[in-house]
Amino acid sequence: MFHIIAALIKLPVISLPTFEGETTSWLHYRVTFEALIVTNNALCNVQTFHYLTASLKGEAKGVISNLQITNENFSVAWKLLKQRYNNQRLISMMHAKNLCFLPGVKKSDASLLRQLRNHVSSHMNALKALSRNVHIQDLMLNHLLLSSLDAETQRKWDLIRASREDIPSTSDLITFL
Repeated sequence: MFHIIAALIKLPVISLPTFEGETTSWLHYRVTFEALIVTNNALCNVQTFHYLTASLKGEAKGVISNLQITNENFSVAWKLLKQRYNNQRLISMMHAKNLCFLPGVKKSDASLLRQLRNHVSSHMNALKALSRNVHIQDLMLNHLLLSSLDAETQRKWDLIRASREDIPSTSDLITFL
């Protein structure tokens, strides 16, 4: 009986998420796109690839812009996007960076205070969800330390860490320095 009633209910269309290449938006986009499109057995790879290209903008679309929409190329395109954006360390560091740049509240205004609270809460929640036994303090201190380094030292650190996805502790960074 429930299935019959459920079949008669007309639900609103779910809009596809869009992704432009912003690091902190990747996980939300990936999880939603996979749930709605990639795991949908009713779609063939050409249709899935079409939905993928339609949901990408800017830099992210550029990553796969030279691929023709074919059955074989969907898996190539999806792999390229995941290689480019599915970097837990970089995503964590970007959330830490965003916590260092808080929106200012110059006067007691409820909407500005809500914006500040939402900004901090969303980035803190994202860091907690991403955390793999890494303290938020380490992420914050790493961001502050790295942002104070010269370009050459930062580049050397990035080369050392490039092949690893784990999030380094502050003591790892201090040892490097």
